Amino acid sequence: MKKYYTLEAIDSGRTVKINKKFSSRNQAIDYAFAYFEKHLFNDSLQIEDEFKINNDKHNVEYVIGYNNRFRINRVQLAF
Repeated sequence: MKKYYTLEAIDSGRTVKINKKFSSRNQAIDYAFAYFEKHLFNDSLQIEDEFKINNDKHNVEYVIGYNNRFRINRVQLAF
């Protein structure tokens, strides 16, 4: 089975779908930090909290601040 990760950002309360597939969760997290550093003009961001969405360990929301967060979901393809 093949898998990839998707990324969705909540930037100042606005949902932004990132149209890119990532081969690892860490690549998606790095991309999210680069996105927020560029849009928030802050290079010292850190994750404040993380939540499993619908109690699914592969679908996680990472909180940077009240209106800024991102979600990473693992998608597994069955062949």
